[in-house]
Amino acid sequence: MSHQSKLPPASYQINIKSRLIAVKTTGEWSLQTDMAYLSDLGEAMHSMRGNVWAVLVDMRGWVVPASVSTSPLKSDVILDRRNQKLECWIVDEPSQGEALLPYFKQAGIVPKRFTDPKDAHACLKDAGFIDS
Repeated sequence: MSHQSKLPPASYQINIKSRLIAVKTTGEWSLQTDMAYLSDLGEAMHSMRGNVWAVLVDMRGWVVPASVSTSPLKSDVILDRRNQKLECWIVDEPSQGEALLPYFKQAGIVPKRFTDPKDAHACLKDAGFIDS
């Protein structure tokens, strides 16, 4: 048998709050979970249509194996970020999410990373995407 991982199972939550898509990702990601997540995230982004909007991702405790982040299946996924103005990540450490950056090039968005959730919320508040 293979070595059992001590990480929790992969899971995600996507909530829309006015002009903010709030996401929580946890556990050790699989390609199946990743593809389901991208589909659900795409639907949330589509629901924003003509509005300007932002994304907050809490990725603390989230692990993405290289086999998932570099899968050729992901190259077919295109998320419509047309009216997205900001993306903030709450991370365990500053380099977390590095493998995701190429997916943002076309949109011209560089996600801002924060280790303190208060700083991420302040950034979104200053940009007018949350009230408090």
